[in-house]
Amino acid sequence: MTITRNQLRKAVINAEKLGNKRDASTIRDMARNLKKWGTLTIRQAEFAKALLERNSDEKVKATEGTEKAHTNAWEELPAYREWILFLARFFSKSRQTAYLQHIQNRRSAANYVIASNIGASCPPWKHCERLLTSKLSARLRVIYDNPPIYPLGELVAIRRSEMTHWAIQQGHDKQMGFITEIEPTSVDTVGTYNKTKGGTKTYQIMFPSGSVTLRENQIKLVSRKNHNKE
Repeated sequence: MTITRNQLRKAVINAEKLGNKRDASTIRDMARNLKKWGTLTIRQAEFAKALLERNSDEKVKATEGTEKAHTNAWEELPAYREWILFLARFFSKSRQTAYLQHIQNRRSAANYVIASNIGASCPPWKHCERLLTSKLSARLRVIYDNPPIYPLGELVAIRRSEMTHWAIQQGHDKQMGFITEIEPTSVDTVGTYNKTKGGTKTYQIMFPSGSVTLRENQIKLVSRKNHNKE
């Protein structure tokens, strides 16, 4: 296959439309080499062919169709929009050490989605796709879909497994408090959902020592029967 400068110039335009900045830069270099030397090496030609296929008119048309479908869904389907925003808020604020690099690699996309929503515009599909295809999205979806398991005003305590030895020695495991707000903050921790313990949605809880925000799986119900006996 003979590679022409016109093909390369067209591929640069397509690469830019597709957001393939590195491809666009590489193809420009190839076009300059082709102009200077009049031909490409066999290896360069094979690489150029792969780049042309990756940045073809067909790929641009397919991407434009996906972008249009995404825009329509964002504007017309609140459930679609809210799920993406849930992911964006997680990746924007989470500092979970177990997945820190993975999260940081998606933070700029998350911030772009949030900024677009604040500006009442639809974020580009490429940023939303970055979040939707995350390895964490399946577990986050389970957390998102399940409603909070504790009602407002419920009496709860912190699970001993969530406390340090020092906190237990201080008697904090005996401390009880009332739920004053459900989901005061967005989810910033991913975990496996448990039917008994719940997920990682948050609660504002008023303890005698003050108000704190805790995850669902960090707290447990206090038996009012046992509490009244005390």
